[in-house]
Amino acid sequence: MGFLASLLVVLLALGRFSAEAVSDRPITHGDSAKDDPCFQALKGDEGALNIGQHWGNVTPTATIHIDLRQVTSTTSSFEFRTLDPEGVIFFGDMGDHSDWFMLGLRRGRAEIQISNVVTSITVRGGWRLDDGLWHRLLVQNEGDGVLLEVDGEELLALGHVSYPIIERLAHQMRIAMGGLFLPASQLLATMNTAMDGCIRHWAWLNQSTTWQEDATLERSPKRCFSTLQPGSFFPGAELASFRPADLASGTTPVNESWALEVELGVRAPRQTGLLLAVATLDQSLALSLLLQPTAVLARLGNATELQLPLPKGPCLDAPLHLRVSPTHLALRLGAHGDSVTSQPPDFQRLRGAWLGQGGRLFIGGLPEEGETPMPKEWGSFRGCLRGIQVQGHLLDLDSALFRSDTIWAHSCPGDHEVEGVGHSTH
Repeated sequence: MGFLASLLVVLLALGRFSAEAVSDRPITHGDSAKDDPCFQALKGDEGALNIGQHWGNVTPTATIHIDLRQVTSTTSSFEFRTLDPEGVIFFGDMGDHSDWFMLGLRRGRAEIQISNVVTSITVRGGWRLDDGLWHRLLVQNEGDGVLLEVDGEELLALGHVSYPIIERLAHQMRIAMGGLFLPASQLLATMNTAMDGCIRHWAWLNQSTTWQEDATLERSPKRCFSTLQPGSFFPGAELASFRPADLASGTTPVNESWALEVELGVRAPRQTGLLLAVATLDQSLALSLLLQPTAVLARLGNATELQLPLPKGPCLDAPLHLRVSPTHLALRLGAHGDSVTSQPPDFQRLRGAWLGQGGRLFIGGLPEEGETPMPKEWGSFRGCLRGIQVQGHLLDLDSALFRSDTIWAHSCPGDHEVEGVGHSTH
């Protein structure tokens, strides 16, 4: 029996997996979810599985092996939700790399890749599914074809992509959730495989097969928030880093009037946490932006500081704009802003770090040891960052030089609880 001949026969018998496999460990440093003033949906959606536990490798969140001789159905369904436009939902094969199937998203639309003795094909289409709503997906293998339905409507139909069910020596199928069994470079069309998404309410046929869980699920799993809002969620003690030289060709020309401009939205409780920093080749800080309990502080080198008070209330929710030019350090929080004169040596250090090959941009924190260690009086940021733009370039944390696994790259917990399944209004 080929992989597709049983297809999501496929997504399998995950019957014995339950929400108990994902611990309900509080995300915020000792604060319970119910006491968080900013994120009422932080507690999570019981029974849902977050398939985005890894960044930078293709290790699955969970895997399963199926005895195809016990399968009696060729249809599986599940609910899926994401704000991530690209990544792998699941991958399956027959134990090697000669007969496999992948379902994922690219630019928000469903993509199927199939490789077997009959064909090697990539198909993408339909409406966008990265809207943050729950969608019911159904995958069915009918004869030599594959059908993908979303919310009861046909999205993709592929014919002549499989071969009839035959007797084979191989009777085992492998399924990887949120990952691959082969290098990403061997996909028919390569993609950023990390998927910040969740599944729930699965119907996996008539088998009762146990997940082989990745160690991350037992140690410190990311949960599925009960509701989502766009952004990147940092639960604390995490960071993402970029090479500034990769971002230097943004909208700002590289000349004598060069300036650094950063815009982002911040939603976070009062704290002492690093929003961003630029480090030089010698691992010292040329620029830092720090959230404090009563103010936001920008520091250029050792001689230039600018501080703006936070608005009243336990939760900051405002746009933040930072601009560093040869003459001024300017900061705006919401409708209020200020600027101070910058010192030429400090600005030149920042410019050299940004345009040189050895500089680093850190978001959310600094390494605990090694290059550019975090000052003891600082903490890592805990909260949601939205629309991070640097030099007019919208940062994608999936494209970072490094990113902590525990960051939600494309989603933040909502500020209220909502139930229900969303249906596309395509």
